[in-house]
Amino acid sequence: MQDLELDEFAKEYLRLGLRIGKHINGYVECYYGPTEIKQAVNMEKPKSPKLLLSDCNNLLNLLTKQGFKDNRKNYFRKTLNAIETLLKKLNGDKISYIEFVTNLFDFKPKFYDENYFFSLKSEADEIYSGKGLLHERMNNYAIKRNISKEKIKEFFTKAIIVAQEQTKGIFHDLLPENENVTVNVIKDQSWGMYNWYQGNFQSKIDINISANYYWTDILSFACHEGYPGHHTEYVVKEKLLFRKKNYFENSIKMLYTPEMVISEGIGQIAENVLFLPKQSILISLENFCLHPEIEDDLELLIKQIQLKKKFRVLEGALAYYKYNNNWNDNEIREFLRQLELITEPAITSMLKFISDELWAPYVLSYQGERLLTEKFGNHPNPEYFQTVYLENTLPSDLSRR
Repeated sequence: MQDLELDEFAKEYLRLGLRIGKHINGYVECYYGPTEIKQAVNMEKPKSPKLLLSDCNNLLNLLTKQGFKDNRKNYFRKTLNAIETLLKKLNGDKISYIEFVTNLFDFKPKFYDENYFFSLKSEADEIYSGKGLLHERMNNYAIKRNISKEKIKEFFTKAIIVAQEQTKGIFHDLLPENENVTVNVIKDQSWGMYNWYQGNFQSKIDINISANYYWTDILSFACHEGYPGHHTEYVVKEKLLFRKKNYFENSIKMLYTPEMVISEGIGQIAENVLFLPKQSILISLENFCLHPEIEDDLELLIKQIQLKKKFRVLEGALAYYKYNNNWNDNEIREFLRQLELITEPAITSMLKFISDELWAPYVLSYQGERLLTEKFGNHPNPEYFQTVYLENTLPSDLSRR
């Protein structure tokens, strides 16, 4: 790991993020900065949110004296503003949901009303054929497309190789030669897959086999977590920003900051950067579908997968209904039942997630997909899209370019 010569501003910035991580489990997504800084923070007693807020404000006051170029200075300012907002929340300040999300993530989220989802329900009713209620028909599809727990790691590893080869083919010389992804299987987590970036161009992707996976999704997951998604973004930024330019801020990734909107957006749009919908389906049919002879025709498969992607905004909408429109859990549960698309266990899981006032805002970070799509199109030109890997892009930057 590269040893940087850091000034006090840089050290305090890294310490601040690591210290907040002692209050919020998982706040530091990854860290590959100087080990002595992390070791020292690990040995400390937790510093109070009030003192951390003072540290954050001190960094904001010192920012103009660092000699950073305007775009880098703006990146720090927006990130520190997000940290300041989070620390105010930890200190007990009352901040509205909309203000909280906007200050954390540097963009104004788009919110979807109930009519949007009922229109998607109508689409689903048309494209999922068979007898019975809609949720019964969709469940029948899920059963026949389910991947056994014994096959998940094998299929995901194969999908990672497919995505890696395609990424190398369209992003020439972008990836470091010694980059690598390790795939690991675990159980009993609240999430499905997670990329733990280790630094030194290495990622460990955990697959929670307690969740269900379908052959129609495996390639998309590999693109999101690996190539050209999270792993690709992180290794390129370590290579070109941290190591080449000594941008110490890239050695720590913090949740509830603007950069996570870009990162999650990259993950969500990653498959579309590599493949057109028909290409994705054909690859998946050939490599991951055990019984292609019983599947729907190609055009219908594409419609079903595109519809599923439209529903990715549902969790964020539920959080908005809860915190902005003051819906109670029973109202949310009844709304989801009327949609007829989600099982009772899934409804309970969604309610649990959005009931955490600190985690509920994070679901809005996935709207980075919308911001990147509005900027680069549904199927981005790789030459233009790679700019989000080559610099520290903010959500607000996308609307100005």
